[in-house]
Order: sequence, then C-alpha cells, then structure tokens
Amino acid sequence: MNNSISPFTINIPQEEIDDLNHRLAVSRFPAGKTNDWKCGVPVSYLQKIATYWQTQFNWKMQEAWLNQYPQYMANINGQPIHFLHIQSEDPNAIPLMLIHGYPSSYVEFIKLIDPLTNPSANDIRSTVSFHLIIPSIPGFGFSLPVSDQNWDLIKIASVFAELMTVLGYDKFAVHGTDMGAGITGMLSAIAGYRLLGTYVNTDYTAVTGMGMLPQDLQSFSDEEKKQIAGFRDYEKFETAYLKILSTKPQTLAFALTDSPVGLLSWIMEKYKTWTNAGKQLPEDAIELDLMLTNISMYWLNKLGASSAYTLYDGMNMSFDWNAQSSDANTQQSWAPPKVPSAMAAFGGHGALLKKLLGPLGNPDRWSSFEEGLHFPAMECPEVLAKDIHTFFEGVA
Repeated sequence: MNNSISPFTINIPQEEIDDLNHRLAVSRFPAGKTNDWKCGVPVSYLQKIATYWQTQFNWKMQEAWLNQYPQYMANINGQPIHFLHIQSEDPNAIPLMLIHGYPSSYVEFIKLIDPLTNPSANDIRSTVSFHLIIPSIPGFGFSLPVSDQNWDLIKIASVFAELMTVLGYDKFAVHGTDMGAGITGMLSAIAGYRLLGTYVNTDYTAVTGMGMLPQDLQSFSDEEKKQIAGFRDYEKFETAYLKILSTKPQTLAFALTDSPVGLLSWIMEKYKTWTNAGKQLPEDAIELDLMLTNISMYWLNKLGASSAYTLYDGMNMSFDWNAQSSDANTQQSWAPPKVPSAMAAFGGHGALLKKLLGPLGNPDRWSSFEEGLHFPAMECPEVLAKDIHTFFEGVA
C-alpha cells in the first residue's frame, strides 16, 4: 500500500464550537458531596472551569496558535497519522520523535519546540539541536479515523517507524511519556538498529498504575517503606480510571462523547492528581488555556471513545520477545539491539523510583527532579528540555 504525506491545517467548523458552548450552557451538575478532591472533582470547581470554557476560552485563537507550526497528515498503510514536523536551522540536528500519552495529545509538547529546535535562543548551552516529529497516536489528536484493527503498542510503534522512513530519517531518536514511553520501548525492540537513543520520563503515579509495587520490603529502609505505603494509597484511590479503560472502555465512551462536562471532569481530575503536589490546583501547574486546548481537541474530534479503545488495546496486548523459533533446528531467542537510553523521574522520590524500576533494567542515564510530575513538558518544559539536550550530547 502506498504511503503519502500532505499538509494539514486545523479548521474546526464554527457550528461545532457553537454546539459545544450550547451544551456547556445547559449542563446539569450533581449535588456536591465534598468541597475537596477526595471524592473526585469538586462541583463548585468544575462549574467555574466549565463557565470559563464556555464564555472566555477562545478555541479559534488556540487553533491559530497551533497552526503556526507545520502540520501534516500521513497515510501509513491506510491509517491517517497527524504529525507536526519542525526542522531546526542546524543542518546537523538530530531527528527526534516526541510521543505523548493519555489523556493527552501532541499539544503536550508545544512548549518544548523552541528549546529543542533552537537551544541557544532559549538560554540552553548545548552542542545538539533537534528536528522534531510530533505524531498523534492513532485515536488521538487528528489521527482519525482509526481502523477497526487493534492498536496495541507494537502496531503503533511499527506505524511510527514507517512514518520516519517516509520522512527520510533512517536514524532517529525518541522521547516518550506515559503511553508514549511504552511505544518508545516497542520502538527499541522492533527498530532498535535505527535508534540513536531513547529518553523517557516517569513518576510514582506511573509505577503505581502499572502495578509495580513490591510485596517483599525487606531490602527497603524505613523511610522507603513509608513512601511505598503512600504509593499503595495512591494505587488504591487513584488508579480506578485505568481499570475501567482497560476493561470496559466503551461504557465510559458514551459519557466522554456526549457530555463536555463529563469529559472536562474526567481529564481535569487527571491534571489535578498528576501534577506536582506543591500546586494546589491544576491551573497552578499548567496554564488553564493549555489544558482546555487539549480537552477541546478531545471533544471536537470525539476522542473520548477512540483514545479509550487505543488505551484498552495497549493494556491488553500480549507478546513474548523470547518465544522460540518455529524451526526446531534453530530454536534461538530473538533479542533487540542495545539502544542508548535515559530515564528521568519528576516530582521527587527519584532514588526510590530508580530502585523500584531496577528489575526492569537500568537505563544508561538516570536523572530525577523535584519539579513537575506526570506532565513535565507542560509543567517544567525548560527542565525537561535541558535534560534531553544533556543526554543526547553524550550519544550524538
């Protein structure tokens, strides 16, 4: 099947925006049980944000802001893949793919564009710069429609590797976060010979969400045991969303597709629990308009369903890299080539996270920061950009 690329410009019809505003205006809100976040998003808080979304947020202004960056639509084996492609003026720049997660989109990386493509203009002393390729995962952003096939992490990684081939990048680097970190790992496995290096970020919420807390605590200090106990509380009270999405995504998809307030509540809760603990409200960590730009994209493109299905496929994928060959005479295990790797932990607990993740294999470079948490590209982009530069200076 032929692959093709064409320029793309966002242009949401005004009637879609009017429909959103009408739905927000006539939304029904439940009675509030508490005025804090213990039971979920406080009613009074969501009413305030919904009113701002309806009366003050300007999608067309955000649309124009997003359209200043070169965007394209690729057809890869029949699947539309939306992506940004921003080239540095440095002829020796490293091609770097940035892969987002859930419930996010390529918008998550907008603040990284300037410091990665033009470090000197952003007070970053670095010998490297980057050409950026920022795709939308199938089912996210403008990578629609999604075919009826399963979109697990391996399949997504294969499509992204093919996208880089179509763009003419034989060798490239990858940065991934959340679901994008998993896709980065799959790229290391299926296209490792092409990768200059991989860089992923993590935090304690990712560790708890993936059920990686140890049962045997004998090797941990008293302070580490206390921190792990806190992680277990988080796992108990904050990971129900993942259990729903990995088992019954379609049931939730109706509310996320039909109710903008339902969608707003669902994603704003993640912004609250997945941003730095030192920030009282989500908008203290990330600009409100930036969060609403991402949420508006989910609403306008009906991503509540498609993104949930993609996450479902990723959480239910099965594979065995060490499966024996069907040829009884060879029976050799396949192993991917070694790729230079870096991992950065945000939001504290760096030493403990490194210890917890150790059984998975240690990266070539580990770093940890008190700033940010699950969305460092939006919370502390300068910190993340500098660390990406530092790592790739060592492998370029």
